[in-house]
Amino acid sequence: MDKEKQKRILAMVMAGLIIGIAVFFYIQSRESDEIEEIKYTEFEKMAESGEIKEMEINFNDPTFTFKNSSGEEFKTDNPRSFNFKKFLLDNEIDVEEVGKKSVIVDMLMSLFMTLISVVVMVFLLRSVLNQSIASPNLNHKTENVVTRFSDIAGNEESKQDMMFLVKFLKEPKKYIDMGAKLPKGVILFGAPGTGKTLTARAIAGEAGVPFFNVSGSDFIEMYAGLGAKRVRTLFKEAKESAPCIVFIDEIDALGTNRGEQSHSEKDQTINALLAEMDGFNTTDGVIVMAATNRMEDLDKALIRPGRFDRHIAVELPEYRDRLNILKLHSSNKNMGDDVDLDALSKMTIGFSGAALEALINEATINAVNRGSKVVENEDIEEAHFKMLIKGNKKKDSDRTKKETELVAYHEGGHALMAKLITDNDIPKVTIIPSTSGVGGVTFNVPRRISLLSRQDLENEIMVLYSGRAAEEVLKGNRDEITTGASNDIERATELIKGYFNNYGMSEKYGMIKISSIKEGEYLEEAIEMSKRLYSKTLNLLEENRGKLDQIAGELLEKETIVEDDLDRIIFGEELEEV
Repeated sequence: MDKEKQKRILAMVMAGLIIGIAVFFYIQSRESDEIEEIKYTEFEKMAESGEIKEMEINFNDPTFTFKNSSGEEFKTDNPRSFNFKKFLLDNEIDVEEVGKKSVIVDMLMSLFMTLISVVVMVFLLRSVLNQSIASPNLNHKTENVVTRFSDIAGNEESKQDMMFLVKFLKEPKKYIDMGAKLPKGVILFGAPGTGKTLTARAIAGEAGVPFFNVSGSDFIEMYAGLGAKRVRTLFKEAKESAPCIVFIDEIDALGTNRGEQSHSEKDQTINALLAEMDGFNTTDGVIVMAATNRMEDLDKALIRPGRFDRHIAVELPEYRDRLNILKLHSSNKNMGDDVDLDALSKMTIGFSGAALEALINEATINAVNRGSKVVENEDIEEAHFKMLIKGNKKKDSDRTKKETELVAYHEGGHALMAKLITDNDIPKVTIIPSTSGVGGVTFNVPRRISLLSRQDLENEIMVLYSGRAAEEVLKGNRDEITTGASNDIERATELIKGYFNNYGMSEKYGMIKISSIKEGEYLEEAIEMSKRLYSKTLNLLEENRGKLDQIAGELLEKETIVEDDLDRIIFGEELEEV
């Protein structure tokens, strides 16, 4: 029984009790409200006139109820006088006294009903807990996993690291005879969408062994000891099915540092996991694998030798890997002749395998929506634009001519600066607005993702500042610059922060991670650097004002220009001389 079902049952039980109590008191109040209260003198008149034939009364109560001969019920004050009973008998009223004994009986009955309610509630709670413990809510072994390494494009290094696991699972005796020990645990770490789960499934598929696939959140429960119970149940079943793979996805949901909450359920569950991993031999044929994108948050006891001691990075794909992934996901699609996957792979630096799959799928949807049976380049471009800008192109924009001009100079500034001071590719610049609020975009694609020099970092910051600087060049003053550079400033700030804090490039503080000493110490130097680079950017754009005007002009005319247009405008004279 899963956590949601448990919560629903508990909610139903509690709701039933609350409703029952509310109904009881509502009925009691209704009964009380329906009895008409009269003065004692009126009661005397009714008794003397023969309207009352019989009544029950506790002479010690402050009030009493009675019915007249018509069956109407009334309530009045009890006079508690010495001769009150005589008065009733003299008026020929049959009197039945209700003493303390009856009151006690009523109280005992009420207590008895309350106890029954509590017993029912406890019984239901115990049933829920017993079912939860008996059913660990884990995906049991998946027979005949069909995923293979051939289904995974890219991650070649990771696949090579994993081959020894496949060989061990297929031929364990060969390794055992040589005295080799298999790592008890393997952690796959990397950015979301890089294929960590798919890689684990492929190992099970290649080796032909059962695959236990669970999530770290499956072990986290509100009931003390339940998570630990689920861990023990999982490993018991795994040992019975060896050789096999136990895969814990998103282990950071379970395995973060202990001690953050004293005696928490999570700590008990981690302890149970550590005990289970210590309790089996590497020759048992059970390989525990886990995946995370927050390796730094894991408890140190989990990742020490003897537990998850093999750490394998599943990284974002490089150019060749991206091309192979795009080919894999487009192999079952009818792609048009104008689709250039090689060019697309160059434009998708930083895309994960999952993002590339989503891009091809989005392009296919675009083709279907157009009524086409072929995915063409326009569908790819539309999908790429949507994923980068997180919105669709706005076909009918109501922005003013003045605003459009400003956007053209802003994007033109980014493109010009990137071409002047970096070796990045700029495959496209567009001022077509997006439904996400973005007014335009410059596709700035680094030709490499590797170590950046100090100059590279400063150049990247200048490219980010160039959009705001181009607005200032156009307007001639800083009073008319806009908020359009907010994202650029945010990204530039992160680079400056890394420049001083992570990369040790500060002139004043040198190779020290400043935040580890005192956060914010480098603020003054960072401000100076920001001002220096912005001034340098502004001067360079002023020097190339003619080229900036020409780029902005073509953007206003065409809305979108490509790299050949930029090269013609920026380097045209130099190319002719060559």
